[in-house]
Amino acid sequence: MHRATPSTSSSASSSSHRSRRRQLTREQLLKGLQILGPVSAPLPPELPPSPPASRDSSPAPGHKRRHESEAEQGRNKKPRISVAPSPSRPRPTPRPYAPPAAATSAASSSRHEPTEDGEVKEDSPSGPSGMPSGLSFMPIRRPRRGDKIPTTEWDTIFNKCFAKARALRFSALSRVAAAHPSTSKEYKPLRNPPNPSSSYAKHSLLMARLELVDSLLHFVYGLWCKDYSVSTCYRASWRTVNDFLQPTKKKLLAESHDEREKSLIGLLFMIDAYIHGRKLKYQAAALDRENDQKINRLNIQWKADKAQAQARAAAAAQTSGTAGTPNMLPSPASSNSANSSHSTPLAGHGTPGHNVPMDVDSQPDANHGGGGADRLTLPPPHITIPVNTQFIFDRKSQCSGLLFTSHYMQTAQQHLNLAVMARHFPRTLARMMFSTLGPQDEHEPDFQDDDGELFWPPQAVTGEGLGWVCLMGMAMVKEFGKEYGYQGVDGAVPRVGNEDVSGFPEPRFVAHTR
Repeated sequence: MHRATPSTSSSASSSSHRSRRRQLTREQLLKGLQILGPVSAPLPPELPPSPPASRDSSPAPGHKRRHESEAEQGRNKKPRISVAPSPSRPRPTPRPYAPPAAATSAASSSRHEPTEDGEVKEDSPSGPSGMPSGLSFMPIRRPRRGDKIPTTEWDTIFNKCFAKARALRFSALSRVAAAHPSTSKEYKPLRNPPNPSSSYAKHSLLMARLELVDSLLHFVYGLWCKDYSVSTCYRASWRTVNDFLQPTKKKLLAESHDEREKSLIGLLFMIDAYIHGRKLKYQAAALDRENDQKINRLNIQWKADKAQAQARAAAAAQTSGTAGTPNMLPSPASSNSANSSHSTPLAGHGTPGHNVPMDVDSQPDANHGGGGADRLTLPPPHITIPVNTQFIFDRKSQCSGLLFTSHYMQTAQQHLNLAVMARHFPRTLARMMFSTLGPQDEHEPDFQDDDGELFWPPQAVTGEGLGWVCLMGMAMVKEFGKEYGYQGVDGAVPRVGNEDVSGFPEPRFVAHTR
């Protein structure tokens, strides 16, 4: 009888075990498939392998995961094999991925400053690095002309500026007249109207406002050239600018809508403030000289009054000394000084008149009153001198000009500041940011140069900077109008002969400093 070896019995048992494991019923197979869930399509072979697990994806320490029930896990758990990803959500690649700077800054701001309920989210900055694209412009550094520019060259620039200013003014007022209804008495059609599809036809009133501002800038810059060429301030010339500047401000205040257009209103107020600041500074020197002359006259009058008071006191002392001496032989001590004006009366024998010199000399000396040597020695209030009407008017004008300058600058900075320049005039701001010019180089730029360096205007109280304001304004008008096809003088309505339009009187040069 054949005996089964241990190896034979073990192989038989293993084969029988495998056969029993393979014998599954149909119900068992279907139940297993239900547990696995639906099987989706496999990933395409061209996808890169998944990146290694990062520590950033691990849960933060100290926070425990919530244990979900088995039913919730079955409902929420996603299968490991998913459908092919859509192009909008690509799978990350193994190499490090650098997100755009704008997205990074937005993500970092959202991480550091979470948005709460009711909080308004900030607009994402423009440009790849959160900076307006125009700020990347680098101005061209022109050769320096130096400060020895002859007066004839400044006169030539003045003539060019006024010629352009007159052409722009006529064009602007002509467009405004043509925009009135045909039934209005102010309506005046253009001789050669622009093409209906052009920007000058679609945005005629906007073009008129740009031409008005551009015209004013050229008028002011021309008058500034006249001032700068002789280092003075022709106050009479600047008074003629007011008749053109004020109607222009009113028009822009009534018709401007968005922040960019209102920045031109700030520019106009800035021009007005710098004109007043220039007049104040140059007028202050003349007024200071007049004040010194008046103070000298007051001091002379004060000294004369003191001398008269001392003379009266001496005479009174002499009279009182003679009347108080008894009718007897003179004493040896007083025999030689009876007629002296420097004799001191005896105690109790004086009169109230001897105190007058003490009253006059008792006025405190400003140079020794604790204020230092820089303080003036002012006479007492009862010392007066006559002044005329012009003297009062000049000082009234100086005070009013200072108040106007302060008001205009406060209004200007509300509409025109560095933040507004960065948002709407980045190219102009870049010409000032990346400039090698200083406040003393106001004469260097060419007013017709669109790519050269500029400088942010200095403080209006210095009396300078009006030229910088005009150059900055011209650049702003060109950058503003580029979107609408603004061409400046080249796109102006042509003027035929001595044809003119009423309103907005032209500024003019008047060689008078008062």
